[in-house]
Amino acid sequence: MLTSLSFAQEVGLKPIAKEITAEMNFDPFSGNALSINYLRFRMFASDRSAYRMGFAASLRSDESQSDLKRSYFEFNIRPGYEKHFAGTERLSPYVAAELDIAIKKSKVTNEPGGTFTEINGAWSDNGLERGFTRIGVNVIAGTDFYFAKHFYVGTEFGFGLQSVSSSDIEITFTGGNTVENNGGRTLQIGPNFNSSIRLGFVF
Repeated sequence: MLTSLSFAQEVGLKPIAKEITAEMNFDPFSGNALSINYLRFRMFASDRSAYRMGFAASLRSDESQSDLKRSYFEFNIRPGYEKHFAGTERLSPYVAAELDIAIKKSKVTNEPGGTFTEINGAWSDNGLERGFTRIGVNVIAGTDFYFAKHFYVGTEFGFGLQSVSSSDIEITFTGGNTVENNGGRTLQIGPNFNSSIRLGFVF
C-alpha cells in the first residue's frame, strides 16, 4: 500500500503534450540570485519532445558625463528542439539542438561637440562595448528534476559553433570628417556550460 501511494503521489509531475514551461536562471552564490536577463519557454509536442525558445534583451544608457551620452542595445534569441528520455518519475534527461542569434548596437554622442560629435559601433574609439552580430548552433545535454508537481530545477551543458562579426566603428569628428575602424569576423568552437541552476514551472 505504501509503495502504491508513493507512486500515485508522483504521477503527473512532468509536462505532457501541449503544456508550456517557463524558466529563469537561479544562482544562489551571486549577488542577484534570481536572474531574468535570460528567459526560456518550451512547448511540449509530446511527453518526450519539446520546442524551446530562449531570449535575452538588455538596454543601457549612461549619461554620467554631461557632455556624453553612451548607449547600447543587445538582443539574443535561441530557438531549438529537445528530445527527452524516460528517466525516472522525477528526473527528465534530454538532448537538444538550438540556434544562437544575437545582435548588439552601440553608440556615443557628444552633444556640445568636442574632439568628436558621434561614435557609432562602440562606446569609444578603442572598441569598448563594441557591437556585433552572432550566428551559431549549440548541441546540448541536460536534465530537469521535478521536485513538486510541475515545478523543476535543471542544468545543461553542450558544445557550440559561433560566427561573430564585429561592428565597424565610425567616428564623426567636429567639422564633419569621419574615420572608420572596420570590424572583423571570428569563428568560435568549443564547449559551453550554464553555471546557473534553471528554475522553472509548467502552466
